[in-house]
Amino acid sequence: MKCYFTGNSPYARKVRVAAYETGLGDEVEWMTLTREERAEVVPEFNPLGKVPVAVLDSGQVLLDSPVICAYVDSLNKGSKLIPEEGDARWAVLTLEAMGDGFGEAIIAVSQESQKPDDKRTQGVIDRQMGKATGALALLDKQAGDFNDPPLMGEISVACALGYMEYRDVIPGWREDYPALASWYVEILKRQSFILSRPE
Repeated sequence: MKCYFTGNSPYARKVRVAAYETGLGDEVEWMTLTREERAEVVPEFNPLGKVPVAVLDSGQVLLDSPVICAYVDSLNKGSKLIPEEGDARWAVLTLEAMGDGFGEAIIAVSQESQKPDDKRTQGVIDRQMGKATGALALLDKQAGDFNDPPLMGEISVACALGYMEYRDVIPGWREDYPALASWYVEILKRQSFILSRPE
């Protein structure tokens, strides 16, 4: 399997962490792209132009991090990152969706904030910041119940937090959300997160 990604994408990082957590990281051919290379290469596989994109040995293309992570987990012979049934499965998938949505809000704030003043829309920033801080408040309440070792939900949340810090979107968040911050400090010590740090 080849996986195309950019070094700072939280969704690409999610796939890399999932692969390393399942012991499959060295079996993937990781294709790191610059922003310019992404624009040239990715539309061949994904007309939306988004990464990550995985191309299986069969030639089948997998799009979007939840699908690619689920595929990686399907190859996992050990403990699953996504439980196969019951309430635990839906809890993990719901937390993964929360992490992904939180990441989308952070990306939107970052992109809008980088625009020149005369092109920037403060309403967009305020709306997306409201989503992000709402997610942080909920995750702070839930952090004490997070799975250890992490499952797909926790991986998604941690990757979104990593991108938030990489872009410095919400400075001082660790003081405002101490339970989540304490959990985040510990998960960053895992080898999967060390190997997948944003470039």
